Amino acid sequence: MTKRNIFLASLFSCITVISTAQISDPLILMTVGDRPVTLNEFKAMYYNNLSKDSLNNPQALSNYLKLFIEFRLKVNAAIDTRLDTTTAFKQEMDEYRQKLAEPKMRDTAVQNQLIKEAYERSKWDVRAAHILIKVAPDASPADTLAAYKKIMKIREKILKRDTTFEGAAKKYSDDTYSKINGGDLGYFSSMGMVYQFETTAYDTKPGEISKPIRTQYGYHIIKVIDKKQDVGQIEVAHIMIRTTPKMAPADSIKAKRLADSVYQLVKQGQDFADLAKKYSQDQSSARRGGVIPWFGVGRMARVPEFEKASFGLQNVGDITGPVKTAYGWHIIKLMGRKPILPFDSVKESIATRLAKDPRSEEAVDALVTEVEKQYNFKEYPEAKKEFTAWIDDSFYNNKWSADKVKGHTSPLFSLGGQNYTQEDFALFIAKNQQTNETPKGGAFAVSLLYPKYVKESVLKFKNEHLEKEDPKFAEMLMQYRDGILLFDITDQMVWSKALKDTAGLKAFHEMHKSDYMWPERCDASIYTCSTKEVAKEVRKMIKAGKTDKDITTAINAKSANSVTVTSNKYVKKDNPLVDANWKKGASENMDKDGKIVFVNIRAVLPPQPKTLDEVRGLATTDYQNYLMDQWLKDLKAKYPVNVNQQVLAQAMPK
Repeated sequence: MTKRNIFLASLFSCITVISTAQISDPLILMTVGDRPVTLNEFKAMYYNNLSKDSLNNPQALSNYLKLFIEFRLKVNAAIDTRLDTTTAFKQEMDEYRQKLAEPKMRDTAVQNQLIKEAYERSKWDVRAAHILIKVAPDASPADTLAAYKKIMKIREKILKRDTTFEGAAKKYSDDTYSKINGGDLGYFSSMGMVYQFETTAYDTKPGEISKPIRTQYGYHIIKVIDKKQDVGQIEVAHIMIRTTPKMAPADSIKAKRLADSVYQLVKQGQDFADLAKKYSQDQSSARRGGVIPWFGVGRMARVPEFEKASFGLQNVGDITGPVKTAYGWHIIKLMGRKPILPFDSVKESIATRLAKDPRSEEAVDALVTEVEKQYNFKEYPEAKKEFTAWIDDSFYNNKWSADKVKGHTSPLFSLGGQNYTQEDFALFIAKNQQTNETPKGGAFAVSLLYPKYVKESVLKFKNEHLEKEDPKFAEMLMQYRDGILLFDITDQMVWSKALKDTAGLKAFHEMHKSDYMWPERCDASIYTCSTKEVAKEVRKMIKAGKTDKDITTAINAKSANSVTVTSNKYVKKDNPLVDANWKKGASENMDKDGKIVFVNIRAVLPPQPKTLDEVRGLATTDYQNYLMDQWLKDLKAKYPVNVNQQVLAQAMPK
């Protein structure tokens, strides 16, 4: 996390904005320079930053007022420096606004309903078969009708018992994956299928065949085979010996033999994880001892044999024999089992999954309907019909130009008193043309893109009106804006300035040398010698003026580790041996842990100022504080502050 992110997180953690911003004529608490500050703005931050016990304390109010004024002074400076006009600032605000607005761009009630629905469905596993007749989402009306008639005929044959569902799936279904199994998809659970398909499967009773439903893949009819209570999730580890459909028979036999031999090693008690690391050809799980992530029914639908064998294990530690799937042979061990968790404990994880699922558009569509109703959405069908004549075949080859509609400003629809014209729609169409498609006429192009244009326009309108509709949203945006400005201007005027202004820091240190003083110190070395003889030789070399490096090099060359030296400038209480011999010269020998130790004090140093390098961190902090004080003095002179004390009294809760 960057310094800025930490700063903003601490400034705006747990923001709770009081709902007072709807007052039409807000009270002005103060002016900072020529900029007014409302009581609501002050209260929002005051209530957020103080505990409930402190809110009624006059002294706490006075202290916070001082901090708030300094905050507003700095933000004023940032605005006047035009920091809010930089590209980086605008980009950061756009990103934050987008993140803040995202959860508001869907109907909350519908969203919560989808989450609850997904949880309730997760309690059940459905086994179903289907027959698919493919038709593209943007298919022509003729192609769509043909697909619908085809699947209806298939359904009628099944209902009349002219054929079985399984036989019809094998003969007619366009789903090449399931048709070989008579359309059987195995068991699946919540969010295991596309929403329309899932809903129909859960609403259909076992043994019944649904009416045709449309998904992005085409038309389906569904036969529900079974429904059973969900068994929760399991965690397994596996050892996989890979096979492929095109593998030579001899290699296939060799793979089976290897799987059998590894299974025998497992039965003999060898560690499963070690065997997985050594033999498994699933590299992603092998390095974890074969363990794969937790999964529930339906999550392994592509390998039904694996799923069936895994859920067939009863006790943790149970192991299957080799199981064949499309990927090879698997030896599976049950590592853990957990039931369906309570709703409150999985609500957030379901919401996260739901946000990535197309069914979340249900909540978006509900919001669109709500906004249309709230802002008097009105369509003009004649203008829409007129538009179809301006779409030619070039649309289907990505060559259509919006210039064909230039000057045509009749509204297609209006929202909140704002007209959305034919010209506007033309620009949208130009950006969403088709490429290398068979021409299907202007009416089809309009029917394809007009609903998307309406939806996009309504959502954009909603987004642009969030500040007016939601005072809390506007307040949070403003606080984040001010927080960025506060950080950037303070960094510019204080933090980074102190780090970059080497001349200023040096001058500050020179002026305040007496604030950074060393007390009396000893320049000393502590010698630890292996024997008295070594200590005697060291003393001779000290008298001869040899350096500590000369001493250790010469003596340890004769016998390794005969002497070690610790040198430093010591203050009182740094080292008891130095404290005990606080005078120039060498001390007596002392026995310590079977070795001879003595101290040689080269000089007793009087108190003296620390160099800038010795106190750079502390001096930089002090210099920043100095710059802050000077800056605030300048700001107070530049932006006079006038506080209305009567209005201030209303900041305290009643």
